[in-house]
Amino acid sequence: MPHVSRETNSKKRCLKKLRKRIISKLDPMRTLFILLVLSAIAIPNFAQLKYERETRIKRGDVPKDALNFIDSLNFGSRIKWYKEIGLETIAYEAKTKSAGNRYSIKFLQDGSLVDVEIEVKPNELPDETYSAITKYLANKHNKYSIEKIQIQYTGEPSIILEFLQGKRSDSDLKKNYEIVISSKVDRTYTMLEYLFSSKGEFIHELQIVLNRTENIVY
Repeated sequence: MPHVSRETNSKKRCLKKLRKRIISKLDPMRTLFILLVLSAIAIPNFAQLKYERETRIKRGDVPKDALNFIDSLNFGSRIKWYKEIGLETIAYEAKTKSAGNRYSIKFLQDGSLVDVEIEVKPNELPDETYSAITKYLANKHNKYSIEKIQIQYTGEPSIILEFLQGKRSDSDLKKNYEIVISSKVDRTYTMLEYLFSSKGEFIHELQIVLNRTENIVY
């Protein structure tokens, strides 16, 4: 075994401390941007990355129009609000459970509605749609596990409101399926988010940048 002098070890420790000190003084979002770029280089197959940091907020911190929309619904359960910070956008999200379903309703900073997502089980998807989705995923990944499936509704806010109030069906809304899977890419554990049409047609794919310090509970 080659001999390593005390002086060499001391230099290594000093360099390590200096590197930590430099990183600690960097702007957090700039540091995140650097990490995302490095991730993209490390896993070139996934050019589009998704990073969202969710923090719990109080009702008073939510845009008024978003509050009015949620207040007009009768979920009959507690609403938890989150501020969602991405690389380029900031959004607000209401999460709740109602009638056995998990709801996630997203708004922009001005309070305008983005979409409504309802978590479902695989057997709640039409057979042909689920078959098309799993066939696509099997062709992309040797092995994967579906972590979560959500129906994503978009459309006119007034129509979405009536749908959530049980006053109309979802026939006038655009419906997609958001699928989150776990897979291994080059021996690296990876979370991926896929969006498929109501017929199971591929729309887009995102690599999720995990923030393991967050634990969002409905």
